Parts: sequence; structure tokens; C-alpha cells
Amino acid sequence: MATCQTETYRESQTEIDRLSSLPDDLIITILSLLPTRTAARTSFLSRRFCNLCKASPAFDLSFRSIPFKKSVSMLKSNSYVDMATSTVLSRQPSDPPILRFHLEVPEKLPSGLTPSFICSLMTRACSLGIRHLTIDGCWHLEASLHSVFSITSLESLSLEIYSEVIFPSANTLTCLKSLSIHLHLVHNLNMMGQVEHFLLKLPCLEHLQLTIPAGAEEVRLSSQTIKTLELTLDWRCHTTYSVGLFMPSLEFLNLANLGYIERLPRIHGGIPSLRKSVITLNYLHPEHVAAVAQLLNCISQVEELSLHLGQLAFEYPFCVLLEPGEEAPAYPNLKHLDAHMCFHEPNFEGIVSLLHQSPALLSLKLVHLSTKRKRSGWRTKLPRNSDGNHQYAYFSNLHLKENNERFMKLVDKKSTLRRS
Repeated sequence: MATCQTETYRESQTEIDRLSSLPDDLIITILSLLPTRTAARTSFLSRRFCNLCKASPAFDLSFRSIPFKKSVSMLKSNSYVDMATSTVLSRQPSDPPILRFHLEVPEKLPSGLTPSFICSLMTRACSLGIRHLTIDGCWHLEASLHSVFSITSLESLSLEIYSEVIFPSANTLTCLKSLSIHLHLVHNLNMMGQVEHFLLKLPCLEHLQLTIPAGAEEVRLSSQTIKTLELTLDWRCHTTYSVGLFMPSLEFLNLANLGYIERLPRIHGGIPSLRKSVITLNYLHPEHVAAVAQLLNCISQVEELSLHLGQLAFEYPFCVLLEPGEEAPAYPNLKHLDAHMCFHEPNFEGIVSLLHQSPALLSLKLVHLSTKRKRSGWRTKLPRNSDGNHQYAYFSNLHLKENNERFMKLVDKKSTLRRS
């Protein structure tokens, strides 16, 4: 009896084709969220799916996943070429525009793929009204990049550059709101200057993500419209340089370094509208302190500040926030502070000095980052918390009297007290 019921249930389930009952618009939306290689496989289901796949407004083409073994590579390349031809090259201007296009190109093309085909693919895609374009690795695209910078419908652009690229002197990207440029190991130092001039010609740009390459000497970033800036510092830089930020509309700054950096840049400029900043710097050593102190002074008007400062464990601890003998800058608007660092005695004194300059503070979060040093000088000086340890300290609603009293005990704490 149970077996008959199970077989009847299975038959009833196989008779229901829920996928085909979905409307075309919903299926196209689902296909647009899949990698193009996966979405293209649905074209074998039926003639209907073949047309729906071609109507997708988003394409994700990665040529890095093709194996380099010649016997396999040729077969895979041919299938990739057929897929790209059917989905992109055969698309007509009368078809719905391409909303998102992601192209990933390796330095060494697999057998069966040619630079001319990659360029023709890019040129064709650029003529179809792209709004969001991502290119990972601009290899073999030098001949077609001019078409990228002429897409008037483009709203966001992301470029990962490993070779020399010439940025246009004139600009037609009048709708561009988000720009991401990752420069890796740039041999042409003039390229950073091209990027600086390029930014000045973008009238609607609001979000910029930029990796400053090794070899940069003096960087000057200017824009009247940028509100969000994410800066990444290349770990290969071995020379001292400066970064000038002249962005009157900037509201959010995210600064981070990639690995160990021998020299940190000196940040300066005018960012009067800055409200929030996230600073993530690791592998700090004593020669970085002056640059960190200048950065903290440059962003002193923030309302929310998040600091993640990891330092190298030298023989003796050192303060990463302030130069010796210097006072912390005034933070008249600071309401929320989140600091992750090794809270040994010099850093604890530095953070207390900063708290004395923050009269508007409403919440505080301090988290101790331990180091490999086992000496007592590197131990945390944070007060004991409710869990009975000294690894973190949280304070909130500091406008309330009872909470402010606990906070004042921290500010007035004698950091010279030793803990075993």
C-alpha cells in the first residue's frame, strides 16, 4: 500500500513542470544572475530557453577558467567562442540593452582564442548600451578600450589593469557614478597622472575605488562630486610619497594597505564634509607613526571613526597614534569610535589622549589585538570588563549620567598601573 502511494506521488511530481510555468521575465532575471557559461547550458532545454538565454541583460564571461592543456583547451575555447558569439556578438542593437557585463581575461590566452576575438567581443558589447561594466585584466584589450571610454550610458566601471592603458583626454562618460581602478605594478608612472586628470572630467562621479600603484611619487585626487572614496595602498611601495585629497563633497573614506608597506603616504588636503572613516593599516612600525598621525589630523572632523591598526612586535612597544611628545588633534564632531589595536601602555595613553579631545562622543568600542610578544610591556592596559578579562571595553549611550561615569573612569585611568 505504501509503495503504491509513493509511486503515485512520484508520478504526480514528474508531471508538474514548474519551471516552464514561470513567466519569461522571471526566467530571464534568474538567468541574468548566473554565470553566462551556466546560463547558456539552459538553451539545450528547449527552443524557448535558447531565446531567453540570449535575451539576458547580464553577461559574465571568464576566459581564465579555460584549461591550458592544448587538447582540452582547444575544445573548451571553441565552446566559449560559440557561447560568446551566440550571446553577445549575435545580439542586435534593437534587442534589450546589456545592463551588466563582466569580462575576465588572462595574460596568456588559451589555444583557440585570439586577441582579435577578445577585442571584437568587447567592441560589440560596448555598442549595446552597457550600464555596468567590469573588466578583470585589461590584457589584449588595448585596441578596444577607446570604445569603453565612449559608452555614454555607462553608470559604473571597474578596471583591473596589469599593463599600460591610455586614459582619454576628453570624456563622454557623463552618466558614470561609480568608478573602480586597480593599478598593479605600473611601469608607466605617468598613468597615475592620467587617472588624476580623468577624474576631473567625470561630472556625476560619486563613488571611487582606487588602488595606488607602486612607484607613485605624488598623488593628487580632486573631485567636486565624489562622496565615497576607497583607497588601497600597494604593498610594493618602497619610497615616501604623498596623497592629496581635495574633495569638498567627500562623506566616507576607507583606507587600507595590502600587506607590509615600507613607507606609508602622507595624507593631506581638504575634505570638510567627511562624516565617516574606516582606517585599516597593518604591519605598522615606528617609521609609520608620523604618517598615521598626519592622517588622523586630516580626518579630525569625522563623526564615526573605525581604526584597525596592527603593528609589528618590536622589542619595545610604541604608540601608533601620536608622535612622541605630541597631543592628539581635536575631534569636535566624533560620536562613535571603534578601535582595534594592541592596547599596551603607549597605545592606551594615545587613545586616552584622543578621548580627551572628543567632547561629543556617544559610544566607544576598544578591542585589544594581541601580538606574539610575551613581554609584560605588550600586555593590554584596558580595564577589566564584565567578562572578567581585559581584552575589550564597550561604552554606549555616554550622554546618560551613569554610563558617562564609567567612561570617565577609563579616561582618568592611570595607565602606569602594572598588571601581571
